[in-house]
Amino acid sequence: MDTIETRPGQPSLRWQQSLASGWAILRQPKTATLLLVVVIVMAVLGGFFPQQTTPETTVEIWTASLPSWLQPWGIPLFWLGFAQIFQSIWFWLPVALLLLSCAVALADYLPFCRRRMVEQPADIGWQHPLAERVEQSIRLPASPDDFLDQLKTQLTRQGFKIDASPDDNERAISAARGRSSWWAVLAVYGGLAGLCLAFIVSYFSLATETITLHPFTPATSRLFNGGFELDSTGTASAEGTITFSPSKADSPQSIPWRLYWPTPFQRTLLIPTAQEPVLTVTAQDDTGQRRKLFPLQTELRPATYLNLPLGSPDEPLFFLIPNTRLLFQITPAAVLADNQLNVQVGFEGTAVPIENRMLTVGEAFTVRGFTVTVALNQQVSLIAWRDWALPLYLVSLIAIVAGVGRLYFRAPWQIWLIPEVKGRGGQLYGVVEKLAFAPGNPAPFLEQLLQAGSSPEANPEVTPD
Repeated sequence: MDTIETRPGQPSLRWQQSLASGWAILRQPKTATLLLVVVIVMAVLGGFFPQQTTPETTVEIWTASLPSWLQPWGIPLFWLGFAQIFQSIWFWLPVALLLLSCAVALADYLPFCRRRMVEQPADIGWQHPLAERVEQSIRLPASPDDFLDQLKTQLTRQGFKIDASPDDNERAISAARGRSSWWAVLAVYGGLAGLCLAFIVSYFSLATETITLHPFTPATSRLFNGGFELDSTGTASAEGTITFSPSKADSPQSIPWRLYWPTPFQRTLLIPTAQEPVLTVTAQDDTGQRRKLFPLQTELRPATYLNLPLGSPDEPLFFLIPNTRLLFQITPAAVLADNQLNVQVGFEGTAVPIENRMLTVGEAFTVRGFTVTVALNQQVSLIAWRDWALPLYLVSLIAIVAGVGRLYFRAPWQIWLIPEVKGRGGQLYGVVEKLAFAPGNPAPFLEQLLQAGSSPEANPEVTPD
């Protein structure tokens, strides 16, 4: 009869056991560490693989943008979601599990960490779930009180704070070092949880834009409703200023920049990601008016200041002046070494050039009534990153770094020394508790401490943990 009555409760019991097992797995530091590694790996892969930003990016276009050694696997990688990692389960499943693991750990460890921080003296009958313990015992010398005072002095020299002795045993010693560092455990878990929440906020609020600033050519921006322009163009220095001109009648603003260094501007981070040399070509007719130049590279637009990016030094660059049939070829073989380049001018459809000159960069030359100048400048590419989660990222990273640093350099240690005095001798039991994954080995520490002031005939006995 009793067996029949307990059967309806068995599924509930199995559910409770599964919930308890899942809770225990989620709260383990190894679980959070593993999930964090997976999130980092997926974020790195998201930066390595080109991401599909528009629906027009087909599998063929995406595969062609991969490195040549990956292109044979382009189609399966595309359908597995590697073209949209930050919108796929590969990224968001470990993020969700990491957030859940941190929430469980915070709920579980908060009262335990608080207990160890406020208890003075600490309760030896209870062990923190994140701590490890070692125990050892030795015979007390003939003068136990002097020996215990000597141990207190040694502990004080090593940074321990001696707690008040409990009433039931005035000779018992309880000492702690880095007791307040238990908050760092909560800081690390809280920072990781904040990082996961920042990912979620970024998913809904992130707006990015890639802007390439060509010399003498303003670049419009959809995020800022205005245009950016480089202030200095000829220098190869990895820093300078940019002028932002709003579309409205507001005054322009000057923005300092440094390569790879984020610069805050209007609740947005401007991150210069590349600086590349370009040849800036201008042509003036006999009236002094600049003429629009047409490049033969399909990705470039006609402009009065034509900026030709330098690829291979031996690869020629072509442009023409419309309505004149004049075709120009620039070979910048030695432009970066000694500021020399070769310019050839001919007519469209003919093989023999009418001009073939070696020129110094910036030197003007005249051909058929046009004054042409080729200057060496720099173009800068930058990413505009607008994200409401940026403060949350900053706070979370500070909490993680501060917590990890605190646990590494000032991990919490707790020691108990419990004497059992019998006449002029007795036993001294030592127990050391420390954060399990923090640096330091408590066993040698306890052994050296107990042996330091003991008598030569003291015989230590190691008690298994």
